[in-house]
Amino acid sequence: MEIHKNRKTPEGFRDFKIITVNKKAITACIIAAISWGTVFIFGQIAVKDGYHPVVISFLRFIFASLFLGLYQFFTEKRIFLSLRDILQFLVLGGTGIFGMNVFIFYSLKMTDSTITSLLMNANGFIIAILSFFFLKEKINIVEIIGLIIGFTGCYFIFFQGKVGNIFPSQVFGNTLAVLAAFCWAFYSVWGKKTKLIEKYGAVLSTLWASVFGSVMLGFLIMMAKIPFNLDAKCIFIGFYLGIIPAGIGFTLWFYSINKLKTIIPGIIQFLAPLTTAVLAVVWLNQVISFSTVFGGILIVTGVLFSLRKR
Repeated sequence: MEIHKNRKTPEGFRDFKIITVNKKAITACIIAAISWGTVFIFGQIAVKDGYHPVVISFLRFIFASLFLGLYQFFTEKRIFLSLRDILQFLVLGGTGIFGMNVFIFYSLKMTDSTITSLLMNANGFIIAILSFFFLKEKINIVEIIGLIIGFTGCYFIFFQGKVGNIFPSQVFGNTLAVLAAFCWAFYSVWGKKTKLIEKYGAVLSTLWASVFGSVMLGFLIMMAKIPFNLDAKCIFIGFYLGIIPAGIGFTLWFYSINKLKTIIPGIIQFLAPLTTAVLAVVWLNQVISFSTVFGGILIVTGVLFSLRKR
């Protein structure tokens, strides 16, 4: 977002501000959010079919790392990091890759894909709080209202008008989804605070976070002796999750948070659970309710309201 202060009109009117939105960054974030909505569908299919959550996470980021590595090599030629930045990338890999994905896929074993998606992608609140403390970003009234509208939409989809139905049997799965949201929020804010995205670019930053996260996942598989059974379906799911929502989606996300005020991508993430809800109806034969439709309208309204030009 670009802000130009203290320009005067030819008539000599009072100083005013011109605010323009970086449309490329907004578009990149929207594409990323929609692609993430598919993760919860493919992830739920995988874990319900008996594939281990850690194995799915590992395959996902092995494919993501290979894809990003080849892209980086043939376009930019730059691959390696400075030794002093390795610790920061370990933090990114441990939170945004290892922690977030393990929590998500275990959550999908215990609760509905739409609910996991809602809890995970409602991390705009956490991003806003962390951005306030770590990045000193202020939150204006328009963004606060957009968050409230968007989260209200999530509330309607989450509870389906019946608050008592969700907590008794799914509280642990929901807790894991919330932990995934914390991991992702920290990943997003820390990547911007350390200026790694500015230094290495979105693709290379995502590549090394994926590499370190994959190593951690592989180490967990070996230490915990997790069965590593592969077939064509498991490989396909890992390939898709690695290339589209991870390799491309994470890169677009890093690009957008480097160009925008961090809370804006946090709000746009509300499009992910809306995507998950629609796909759950089409692919998983879930019945769409009035609460889901109404909540989806509120989510889109909250996003558009937050991004309106002042």
